[in-house]
Amino acid sequence: MNILSTSLAFVGVALLMGAGCSKDSLNPAEASAVPLAVQPNDGETNVRLDAAILLRFAGPVDRAVVERNVHLMSKAGMADSLCPTSTSMGHSSMQVAMMDSSMMRHLAERHATSGRFSWSGNDTQCSFRPDSMMTPRTQYMIHMAPEMMQMIRSRMGDAGIMAGHGFEMMKDDMMFHFVTMDTLGTGGGHGHH
Repeated sequence: MNILSTSLAFVGVALLMGAGCSKDSLNPAEASAVPLAVQPNDGETNVRLDAAILLRFAGPVDRAVVERNVHLMSKAGMADSLCPTSTSMGHSSMQVAMMDSSMMRHLAERHATSGRFSWSGNDTQCSFRPDSMMTPRTQYMIHMAPEMMQMIRSRMGDAGIMAGHGFEMMKDDMMFHFVTMDTLGTGGGHGHH
């Protein structure tokens, strides 16, 4: 499958996943059609600064695997001038990082937003709530590492698994992007990628 058809398939499934979702839950009927539904939707704008990241799985998953492999990163966090390894690695844009597994590993370990997971009783839905409000008018990335995607495939099959934004060595990762709301009312014309 080429990059264009993969992207179009991804956008189509992301649109299906997002229809009718409320702030704190995913619509079970729509989410059950795919192994993994994520909110905020990929490319969504005006996301509330106190929003949680919601994940709904078609079947039970291993909580520890999900919590080890889901990372929320902000574009602003990537520009950390105090990073102890920035002189040797340098930080790049989100687009470049999505093609570099060592950069993504570094960002996940050192620059991911801290927060807490909470789970449904049957291990099919969880939310990640950042410890503090997100930054206004800022692009964020929800990164899901290969270990989690492999677990989903092994438990729920390949049917409906969509490719993420990763390319080359990052093709087994899944990445969603969203932009937070503009609290100053200055417009926020931030687009996706």
